Amino acid sequence: MSEVTVRPVPYAADIRSKGWRFELDTEQIEQSDTWVLTPADMRPWLFMVWVTAWKQTPCGSLPDDNELIAVRIGMKAALFAKNRAVLLRGFWKAEDGRLYHDTITRRVAEMLASRDKDRNRKAEWRKRKEAEKTGKDAGVPGMSHGTDAGKTGESGVSDDTRTSTSTSSKPKNLSVPDGTDADASQGLTPHEAIFQIGLPWLVSHAGPDVKEANLRSMLGGAEKHLGEAGAWLLVQDCMRVKPFEPVAWVAGAINERKKVAGGSLPRNRGQPSGRNDRSAAAAAIFGNGNSQGEVIDV
Repeated sequence: MSEVTVRPVPYAADIRSKGWRFELDTEQIEQSDTWVLTPADMRPWLFMVWVTAWKQTPCGSLPDDNELIAVRIGMKAALFAKNRAVLLRGFWKAEDGRLYHDTITRRVAEMLASRDKDRNRKAEWRKRKEAEKTGKDAGVPGMSHGTDAGKTGESGVSDDTRTSTSTSSKPKNLSVPDGTDADASQGLTPHEAIFQIGLPWLVSHAGPDVKEANLRSMLGGAEKHLGEAGAWLLVQDCMRVKPFEPVAWVAGAINERKKVAGGSLPRNRGQPSGRNDRSAAAAAIFGNGNSQGEVIDV
């Protein structure tokens, strides 16, 4: 450990990992000089030093005190003092009097950048949802569930609120809600439309914590229970209705529509009846808790 030059503190004193995973490149470690110079019986203690530093406040630092470090890693003070040079190789002293290591501080910087990105993503999502809510409250017309004029008829039917699809070049089962991204489905099979049109739409409208892989799994389940055409019809209904919670809406609709023989219902039927039903259905598909295996600081 070099203590010749005291460096500036790399980040704020109150930075904590808060459960964020500490990841190291084991290949890089094995090729490092520190690993080669560390006796085999000391290598487990080397990892303990790094992990302990990660859990400290500020994250990635250690007190410049042999006894305190030894106690925190569970090592006898005399044994630590004897092996201090190799166990603390690469650590340097900062202006706050604590010890830091370049590799660990880089991981802290990556963690902070990821947290900032996550905060910004969630803020943008909340802003978009608030704008949508404000637009609805201001009287922006939505879908009517009480009159025929607000419903989209089956393929081949036309009235003054929509255009007929009977003469369209779209495949038979690809009638689409006008004015939505689904209009681009011409020439695609139902399966292709689901994952090339429906999936991106859900990704952009779902909550910030919903992973694309989970959405793919949900849509795959819809195809399994409803068939490709039925699943595409369900996705179109969701894109038309634009529910505030589209993932829960789709999850609830799958559960209700799959009860019907053949998995097919007329449009705008078989929709989730209430928020609790939708939330329960979504929980059944996605489970509870954070699937990332780490705590995201909000």
